[in-house]
Amino acid sequence: MDQMHHSSVGTGRFSRDVTGLSFVRETEQVSLDDGDLLELTITPVANRVGDDTVRMLAYNGSIPGPTLRVRQGSEIVVHVVNQGDVEATVHWHGLRLENRYDGVPHDTQKSIPIGGDFTYRVRFPDVGLYWYHPHIREDYTQDSGLDGNIVVEPADPDYWQACDRDVVLTIDDILIEEGQIPPYDRAGPDHTAMGRFGNIFLVGGRSDWSMQVARDEVVRLYLTNTANTRVFNLAIPEARIKLVGGDSGRYEHDDFVHEVLIAPSERAVVDVMFDRAGEMALEHTNARPHVHPGAHRRPRRTDRSERDDVQLPGPTMSRMDPARD
Repeated sequence: MDQMHHSSVGTGRFSRDVTGLSFVRETEQVSLDDGDLLELTITPVANRVGDDTVRMLAYNGSIPGPTLRVRQGSEIVVHVVNQGDVEATVHWHGLRLENRYDGVPHDTQKSIPIGGDFTYRVRFPDVGLYWYHPHIREDYTQDSGLDGNIVVEPADPDYWQACDRDVVLTIDDILIEEGQIPPYDRAGPDHTAMGRFGNIFLVGGRSDWSMQVARDEVVRLYLTNTANTRVFNLAIPEARIKLVGGDSGRYEHDDFVHEVLIAPSERAVVDVMFDRAGEMALEHTNARPHVHPGAHRRPRRTDRSERDDVQLPGPTMSRMDPARD
């Protein structure tokens, strides 16, 4: 993950009060053409995680923020307004763009103060899955929900193999203790490296995520690990998984896999065919992983009895031990 930028924002702790906050809304799919303007606003929101209501941060009121769908070779303008509780930038992770718009505080731009704004010009020369997030106090801001995906559609219509539909998901975790997110100190991070392990999985920002699928349907999943610390090893029961791409587009060789290991900030693109109709579930397994998005080797078959599975959120919320990797 990119270098973390610490910023002292006074003493005490960030507020956990949800009084008067709007509840988080559904993530919007935003299609943008060359030259379009996107308004992006950072605000605190109330979010329901399992049985608890917690204070988080959002782009345009959703967690994750709007999923941007753009064409290869296009450029857009993004006007960012910071109505959060800490200085901000927006870093466009993985994209090749002008340095002054890269969103790195003190190096490429001044931080956006609370109540301030900044305008970015973001271009998309390469096909693939990318994402955006802050570069100030990621331990707090990113962990609190400030992230969003970007899908750059190829100029070549035959770039990807055909599928029935695609779904863009963030994979994350969050720490909830006694009904609240443990407090964050304003003076600086209180955990090692990028932040803390969570004990609840979030898929697409939700602890209750699920999706209905049809038998023999092929769904392309765009997966981004937005967790601060945790590496996920993802599996999908009763489905055939083909790893077709990663951080910057299509792989030269596809691989049929049983699990996909994905590190913080990393992306994976998988085509999934389902053996039966019904509700789709993602699983995170603690077994030794066999395939990494950057690797092109066929894994050995893993019997389910050998795996220590923790099911990602579907009809019910799943908890995980924050001390375990």
